[in-house]
Amino acid sequence: MKVRKGFLLLSILILCLLPFAVHADSGIDQEDRELWRELNKTSDTILQFVKEQRYDEAKQLLNHFSQQFLSVRSSDFDLSMNDLRVIVSSYERAEEATTSMSMSHEDRVRTLSSFRLLIDVYDSSKHPLWKETKDSIAVPLESMAAAHEDEDRNLYQQQLNRFLKSYEVVRPAWQATLEPHVYQRFDSQVVYVERNRHEPRAASNLLSTISIMLSDLDMIFGDVDQDAQDPSLIWVILTIGGAIVFALTYAGWKKYEGQSEKKKVRRRE
Repeated sequence: MKVRKGFLLLSILILCLLPFAVHADSGIDQEDRELWRELNKTSDTILQFVKEQRYDEAKQLLNHFSQQFLSVRSSDFDLSMNDLRVIVSSYERAEEATTSMSMSHEDRVRTLSSFRLLIDVYDSSKHPLWKETKDSIAVPLESMAAAHEDEDRNLYQQQLNRFLKSYEVVRPAWQATLEPHVYQRFDSQVVYVERNRHEPRAASNLLSTISIMLSDLDMIFGDVDQDAQDPSLIWVILTIGGAIVFALTYAGWKKYEGQSEKKKVRRRE
């Protein structure tokens, strides 16, 4: 009887976890992972060239990157139209940064940093780099809130400019990583703050908006993955847990029933 109960419990676990195992096995193969790793390394080298003001070398390596990228098949990496659009747009800005005569060195570095963070998203061999950028976004926001309360308009504008520049660096990586509703929510808040930059005192809910943005940043940069907040995943977890609890409860009840029956027989004897 115990063997049959153990088999029942094991069968429930296998059936519940099978979709996850199938999904994991249908991922990217090792050769494709290596390709993205090389693309990631190339983007890092391009950024270093730009930081050293070696713009011509950066442009040549960027051309090499485009040739490497042509060998990427979107079907192999589950690249959506949004992924392709974000990558192409970021590449075009990076190309402009290596050739433009009017762009400042700081803007060039920020543009290539943005490109670097985006490409790093698709290299699954390590923790994404954009996860290390929280302070560059959160600290200016906190300073904006303090300046707004102190009615220090100049400081508010300085911190807003600092925030917007940091956000533009990480924005493509967020577009490729975050759930659409999470990204769109934060981006709409950025638009609201920027729209009211010249008359921040006229925006009655500006402080509450900044507070919500800081709260969203805690969620975005938190240790809990976005997928962990997916209602469908929670439902699967509850289903598995419920099945296990039911199986254990049933086994315990049958055991208790058997022991009770034995006691009744002994009393009769």
